[in-house]
Amino acid sequence: MEFVMDATLPKYTDALALDRSQNDVFLFNSNFNLVRTNGIRQRITVPLLSGAFHQEVQTVFKKEKIQGRCNPILVGAIPFDMNQPAQLVIPEWYERAKPFSCTFSPFIDKDFIHHASQHSFTPNYVDFIDMIEQALSILKNSSLKKVVLSKILKLTLDRNVDIPRLLANIMAQNPSAYHFSVPLENSVLIGASPELLVRKQGNNIFSNPLAGSAKRFRDVDADREAAQTLSNSVKDQYEHRLVVDAIHAALLPLVESFRAQEKPRLISTPTMWHLSTDIEATLPTINTPSIFDLIKHIHPTPAMCGTPTVQAQHRIEALEPHQRGFFSGLVGWCDAEGNGEWAIAIRCAEVSDNKVTLFAGAGIVPDSNPESEWLETSAKMRTMLNAFGIKEDVI
Repeated sequence: MEFVMDATLPKYTDALALDRSQNDVFLFNSNFNLVRTNGIRQRITVPLLSGAFHQEVQTVFKKEKIQGRCNPILVGAIPFDMNQPAQLVIPEWYERAKPFSCTFSPFIDKDFIHHASQHSFTPNYVDFIDMIEQALSILKNSSLKKVVLSKILKLTLDRNVDIPRLLANIMAQNPSAYHFSVPLENSVLIGASPELLVRKQGNNIFSNPLAGSAKRFRDVDADREAAQTLSNSVKDQYEHRLVVDAIHAALLPLVESFRAQEKPRLISTPTMWHLSTDIEATLPTINTPSIFDLIKHIHPTPAMCGTPTVQAQHRIEALEPHQRGFFSGLVGWCDAEGNGEWAIAIRCAEVSDNKVTLFAGAGIVPDSNPESEWLETSAKMRTMLNAFGIKEDVI
C-alpha cells in the first residue's frame, strides 16, 4: 500500500483507527511487518523480570490455542525498568500484513496544527545542567563508563489530540522509522522510533543499536558538515562502541553466531543524524530462547541506560527527578511461534486528551558537554513537535 498524505489521509486514518470509539487499538509498523489489533481478550501486567512472567505468557498462549487460535499474538509495551509492570494484551482481533509504504511529507495535514498553552521541562535548564555536571564528576571518580540522562517536556495543547491523524503525520514525516501507537491505562504511547532492539524470525535475530547523535540542518552544507563531524567524533564513536560491545556480550551465551559491522554507518531521520550498527545472530535449534529471554539479556542497552548497566541504573534513579515509565522502554509484539519485533520507545509522546508528555535522553561520557546535551535532547523532541504541528519555540 503506497501512502501519500494529501491524497489518502482521511481513508488512511480511518484504517488506523479501526473504530474511533475504541481506546484499545494497537499498531506497529516497520519495514518488515505491520501489526494492527483491537480489543482485549487477556492481559499481562506481570513485570518482565518477575519469576512468574514466563509462565504467564505460556498460560495465555495455551488458553488461546485451546479456544482455536492457531498462532495468537501478544502486543504492548515494556517499561524501561523491567521490574515495573508490563502492559501486554492478547487482542480480540489482529492482522499481520505487509508494512505500510509511506511517502515522506514534511507537513501536509495543514488543519492539524496545535498550539501549546502551557509547557514545562523536568528538569528545567539549570537543573539539567547540574544533573549532567554531577554525572561527569561521577564518571571521573568511578568505574562508570556512560550514563544516559533524560528530560521530559509536558505540554497542554489547545484541543484534544486526534490520535489517528497524529499517527498519520508521524508516519508521513518519518517513513523509515518503527511507527507505533500503544494504548496504555489512561493514555496512548505514540511515536516513530529509529531504533530496533530485537527482531526474531525463526532462529534468526536482528538488532540495530544507535548511539551518537547530531542535529540536522536545513542548509545542505551545514547538514553535511554535521554528519561528517559526527562520523569523525571520537566521543560519539566511543559511545557507540560501548553499546555494540554490550549487546555482543549479552547475546554471546545465547547464540551460535554473531555478526556486526566493524564500523558504524550514518543514518538520518528528518531531525537527527545517528551512528548505527546492523547486528545479526543465529540461535540454536534446540532449547531456543524466547524473544522475551533475549529482551531480558539485552535491555536496557547502554544506548538507553549506560554501562555497567546496574551501576548506570542506580545513577539514573538518583539523578533524574522523574519516572521514565514506558519512555526508553520497548514497544512491539510477539506470536506463539516465537517471532516478534520490539523497538525502543523513543521519539514518542504519551497523549491523554490535550495533555502531552515528550521524552529525550542523551548519553553522558567523559567528553560530554552539558550545554550540548541540553541542545541534543531538545533537537530529539522536534520529531514529535513537528508531528503535532507545533510551530512555537517551546524547546
